[in-house]
Amino acid sequence: MPSALIFGGSGKIAKFITASLVKQDYKVYSIIRREDHVPELRKLGAIPIIQSLEDSTVAELTATIKSCTPDVVIFAAGAGLRAFEDPNLSILVDRDAAIRAFDAIAEANCTKRLITISTIDARNRDKPSPTWYNEEDQKASDGLWGMLPTYMKAKFEADKDLVEQNSRRGLEYTIIRPTWYGDGEPTGKVKAGLAGISPKVSRKDVADVFVACIENPATVGCVFEVSGGEVPIKEAVQRVAEEKVNSFGEMFR
Repeated sequence: MPSALIFGGSGKIAKFITASLVKQDYKVYSIIRREDHVPELRKLGAIPIIQSLEDSTVAELTATIKSCTPDVVIFAAGAGLRAFEDPNLSILVDRDAAIRAFDAIAEANCTKRLITISTIDARNRDKPSPTWYNEEDQKASDGLWGMLPTYMKAKFEADKDLVEQNSRRGLEYTIIRPTWYGDGEPTGKVKAGLAGISPKVSRKDVADVFVACIENPATVGCVFEVSGGEVPIKEAVQRVAEEKVNSFGEMFR
């Protein structure tokens, strides 16, 4: 039976991923911070593990990974709404805890496969904007960084560390960078690759992009954006794999 370990298993996208993987006979281990999420995750078929990422050392995270021996690790953790009250939590969770998790995956040496969720437009803003951005994308970028500067910087720095330190870690990573989430029903279709910021995308569709990446090992090394679109998800991910899309090249770091 294949297995997956999800950091941040109580999040909405993580729960969609869990349900999909369980249906495919995966054993899913789900790391969560709060005990009150346990019943829901067990109902989905996951094996909950209570562990605070922001308080755990690399050694402690390594021990957890070794105890699960997963085939793939999914990093879907984030400070979430807590960061609106205390922006520093974005630094502690979205950056620092993520980097410790990357180190722990390498140290555990159970699997090299990592799929992580970032965010659209996580880049060095001192450098030119992506060439594929239109005027609407640029305005949205200004809005994102104006509203959530600490969060955006934390995501950027975590991605930068994952990419630039991989010569020592040797992880087989894929970084997925969804745009704003919409409240509409999932369509099973997206725009993936150099997708830009608009339009919004449903969380379920983003979760299905994760699952498609798990199923498609050719996505290793890809960093790509996901927004609302008209291409069926598996086809969109296959195109990303074939084109070896990297929306986070050195010119954006």
